[in-house]
Amino acid sequence: MKGTLPAYMQGTSDSFIGVSPTNDLLYSNLMNVVWMLGLWFVIKVIHKRKLRTLVTARPKIDWKQAGWGFAVFFGLMIAFQVLDFIIFPGDTVLNNFSWGAFFYLFLVVLFLVPIQTTVEELFFRGFLLQWFAKKIASPITLSIIIAAIFGSLHFSNPEMGRSAVWVGLDYIFTGFMLTWIAVKIGSLELSIGAHAANNMFLFWFISDEQSVGGELPSIFKVTDVNPMLSFLMTAAILIIFYVLSRRKYLVGK
Repeated sequence: MKGTLPAYMQGTSDSFIGVSPTNDLLYSNLMNVVWMLGLWFVIKVIHKRKLRTLVTARPKIDWKQAGWGFAVFFGLMIAFQVLDFIIFPGDTVLNNFSWGAFFYLFLVVLFLVPIQTTVEELFFRGFLLQWFAKKIASPITLSIIIAAIFGSLHFSNPEMGRSAVWVGLDYIFTGFMLTWIAVKIGSLELSIGAHAANNMFLFWFISDEQSVGGELPSIFKVTDVNPMLSFLMTAAILIIFYVLSRRKYLVGK
């Protein structure tokens, strides 16, 4: 169209200007494919290890465990979102979108978001966690360190504009619990599944202009967010997920 500005990447936020929110999500997540390849190169060529060793010490990755983690965490998010609908019915409404636009979003999220979440898990709770574990034995200390790094790198997200304290705590506590679960279970499959479930649920179901995804053609749209209650909901989901994971994979061992 004549007079339309060309699309470009805004370096300060790693977002693309002049494209739809779904295409912004697409282009941003394509960069994670490069990150994954770079991580593979470092582990394979420089460290002479298999990428699998960032996930588990077992001969094979337990994809069934990752699937269990995804299903349980996704189910918990649905349950708590329904509870939120009941308690605060006006805070989330049906979004005005076309099913064609949603189907395109669905495919982008389905194929690319798991790459983004998995590469973050491999880097933070795989590479960095194992590196710090060479000098630090305490699971709590390790979880705090990784949580601080993981959380701080999300502090530039637009959600921080709602409350630097509560949203910041949300990121840090999420990083802590995912790391704690990985340390206690002894592998990353559950964290990989939970992280993917969290991001995919949010992109598919919740459109929020003050978020990383922006005004996506998701099924629902947020009209109001209480940062403190949002943090408490996240904390409850993570704690319940940890308890269920312990009962499933640690009881009797």
